[in-house]
Amino acid sequence: MRIINGVRMIIGLLRDLRLMSHKEKADFYRAKCEYYQGIVELSLLVACLTSVCFLYSDYMINGSFIPTLLPRLSILVFIAIFFIATHVNSSTSLLVFMDYFLGHGTVIAASWTAYNLVDNSNSVTGIIIVNLLWIVIGFVSSPIDTTINGIVFIIEIWITNIFNHYTNYEVILSLEIPCIIGIMVVHYIMTAFYLDHYRVTQKLELSMVTDPLTQVYNRHLLEEIVSKNSLKDVSPMENVSVAMIDIDDFKKINDVNGHYTGDITLFYIGQKLSERFSDDGYVIRYGGEEFVVIHKNCTLDEAQNRMEKFRMDIENASDTPVPFTISVGVTSYTGDYGKTIQSVDEALYEAKNTGKNKVVVR
Repeated sequence: MRIINGVRMIIGLLRDLRLMSHKEKADFYRAKCEYYQGIVELSLLVACLTSVCFLYSDYMINGSFIPTLLPRLSILVFIAIFFIATHVNSSTSLLVFMDYFLGHGTVIAASWTAYNLVDNSNSVTGIIIVNLLWIVIGFVSSPIDTTINGIVFIIEIWITNIFNHYTNYEVILSLEIPCIIGIMVVHYIMTAFYLDHYRVTQKLELSMVTDPLTQVYNRHLLEEIVSKNSLKDVSPMENVSVAMIDIDDFKKINDVNGHYTGDITLFYIGQKLSERFSDDGYVIRYGGEEFVVIHKNCTLDEAQNRMEKFRMDIENASDTPVPFTISVGVTSYTGDYGKTIQSVDEALYEAKNTGKNKVVVR
């Protein structure tokens, strides 16, 4: 029963993976690579350096280590290229490519060594051991990458047999093909299990930046989207406007109707702001009864019109917990986040102190 439930869970997770958008899938594989790359890199390095120690077994076969010294040491060239490339560029796609590059470098060095051995009958053992590298690299790659590189590995065996004339070539292929198929299945299972971890991590990260009462973002989100006093994901030519919203006389709502009604009112305004503005920006509970809306791809005039319409909708709404109004300050993002927040706060202050229930632009 446990196995059946496990299979069902894996199938469900892989279905979830298949239904992801291209961007979400790219984010998933990037997170997977970042999570496992350190251990994969270390494992590959240990495997490559260990292969140099096989010089002793070469000596036992040939009676000398000279013929295989250069082939064995050639793996150091692949290691050097690996570290240079990953130091210059650490993108996910390059990291995965270079991991496989190092794995195939091991295959090339081993095949070159086999060419210089008087007896290459032990090659079958070495080739099967290489499959452990594909399992390890699979932690950072996609199952498609595993499939492609498995096919490439079989082609490498076929090509090297032309020169090495493996004494047990048929045995090698008969073992290698099911090994590659098994590795592909294992990688799909590993990917599914990491997806489960990824979803749990997403929920935890979301809970850290989500206000539990209103279910909109909290101020912790600003730590993620603001860097060096600038919004991270805003281009210099992009129009961005910021609005600060405050519920008028919120203390009176609490005093007259109770804090439960006040909480429901906060939840109501949070949901209405999220429904109206979260698709093209951020809705953040800034503190108490104050909310900040960051409008992306929105000019100052457009933001003013949006917030004026929203203010009127709240004033005339029939589904509010209690009748209430809002005051709004609006300003344009200048590239300086601190000054922008100060400006929109001043605009809100003016709205609150000149009659409330209005939108003021700075």
